Amino acid sequence: MSLTLKRIFLAVFGLLGALALWPILLTLQYFQQSFPSYLLFSLAQGVLLGLVFGALFGSFEGVVVSSRSKAFKGLLFGAVFGSVAGAVGVMAGQLFLFAAGSNLWRTTSARNGAGLAVASGIAWTIVGIFLALTEGLRSRSARKLLVGLAGGVLGGLTGGSALAGLSYFFPGEPLSLLAGLALFGLSLSIFWSLFENRFSSGAFMLLNGPLKGKEYSVLSRRMKIGTAPDCDIVLKGYPDVEPLHATVRLSNGKVMLEQEKAGARLLINDEPPAGRSLRPEDVVAVGKAKFIYGFFG
Repeated sequence: MSLTLKRIFLAVFGLLGALALWPILLTLQYFQQSFPSYLLFSLAQGVLLGLVFGALFGSFEGVVVSSRSKAFKGLLFGAVFGSVAGAVGVMAGQLFLFAAGSNLWRTTSARNGAGLAVASGIAWTIVGIFLALTEGLRSRSARKLLVGLAGGVLGGLTGGSALAGLSYFFPGEPLSLLAGLALFGLSLSIFWSLFENRFSSGAFMLLNGPLKGKEYSVLSRRMKIGTAPDCDIVLKGYPDVEPLHATVRLSNGKVMLEQEKAGARLLINDEPPAGRSLRPEDVVAVGKAKFIYGFFG
């Protein structure tokens, strides 16, 4: 898919997370009185929010590169990491309320109203930051971590504030909860996408075959190209492509291509790579697959 379509798809994932989480949180709120304390209730909300959004965002890259195994592994990693992030975010918000609540809100009603809203906003912001880091941690990519940090701070702050604000001004209103969750998911998706383009070192666009038009951003120091499902660019359905055919490497700001198997067809503008870096509008042949390299944001 193109980078524009990828951003739309990521936004759809954010909305799907909101729709999946909405009935779960409504059920949790219905049984709120069964929890022995508000802290445990908040922890349950945080863990569930982190689990659902973490699973979706964690699986996204595998879906983009058409790798089921990568999507499934990402889903599991995102679910576990998101659950932990949810718990950490809620504990941070409650710690803030405990440490500063009596100074900022002197009455019990104020602490239970505005104080809890601010604590929730802090919690969801922190959860958003951690969720945006999921792909960077999974792929061990410093650039993706930077994208996640920048996108998570702005997306988490925007979405977390919206989610907490709507819950405060419209308490117990199911549609306000859905709207808040949707804004949370959309904010993370949009800001992550914006910074992905900002920090990438270009992208490869397929020019032929079943995946024609699909684009792959260069955000890692090492990207594997081949037919194997664990590759970063999976070329299923393309003749003469090896399981691990070539590697894209970032070196001193330059994008290099390296052959991984002797005799495997790898050309830049119909010539062997010969150790030169890629330039915008270079055409790369990997087996029978053809890419154009450039900046398509």
